[in-house]
Amino acid sequence: MRKRVGLGARLGFILLAIGALLPASVEAQPFPGPVMNATGGGLLPPPPPPPPGAWGEVIFSNAKWLVIQNHDGQQFPIDYQKLPPMSFLVRWPSSLFSLTNQSLVEAIGVDQGSNLVMTDHIDVFEGADQVLVKPTYQSVLPGSRPGPLTVIDPAYFYSNYLAWDFAAQNSLYGWAYPVPPVAGNPAKLHVVGNPIALNPLRLGLPGNNFATVVPANGILAVTQVTLGSPSMVQTGDIAFLIPASVTPQSLILSQLVVLKKIPWSQFSP
Repeated sequence: MRKRVGLGARLGFILLAIGALLPASVEAQPFPGPVMNATGGGLLPPPPPPPPGAWGEVIFSNAKWLVIQNHDGQQFPIDYQKLPPMSFLVRWPSSLFSLTNQSLVEAIGVDQGSNLVMTDHIDVFEGADQVLVKPTYQSVLPGSRPGPLTVIDPAYFYSNYLAWDFAAQNSLYGWAYPVPPVAGNPAKLHVVGNPIALNPLRLGLPGNNFATVVPANGILAVTQVTLGSPSMVQTGDIAFLIPASVTPQSLILSQLVVLKKIPWSQFSP
């Protein structure tokens, strides 16, 4: 994930340190020099971001600016103040033992029937961060459908096929792709609820219902999700970003997710 750079990176850190000592009217400094724009002060615009999103490493963060470097050594400046509301999240490692009956747990996985959902990961929301989710029981991908949208998909070409015309779908995929529905993506289930049991994990759902979460391959990773703030971000953190547009000063994001290495309860800014 990390790709170290040599003299340029060291010079960049020195320039950033100098910039932190300048008057408040100077919002950002070039990094690692006047030709490269990493915080809105250079001569060149930031490099074009990949539209689907990308991973990178945090190399600088203060109350206003975040700089992320990808595996190619490209640096992307981000103005925290331009992030849309509720779009900046932080994910902290957690465990089943930290759950209480007041927690909200989100699981998305394979629908095993009888309200069983198989997944290798769950997200946990506590306190004020529960504004990000609500109790849910939702079928995400019906099992009769071979998979997500493709270049020729009956759900896309709605004028020719009904989105859920299973006979037409089976016929189309049997002709265009020799893949029967059972070999594609199975039905998915999205549930959010309060834990009512831990072994196995059962979630209380709307309508006096419940769902059981089954670990996939015996693995069930747990992550606590919180709303983000600049004070939570540190050099060396890994981040996932989805760009919306790019300006000469900064990268504009539709989503920013920072991954932490320690639980939220152990973090000290």
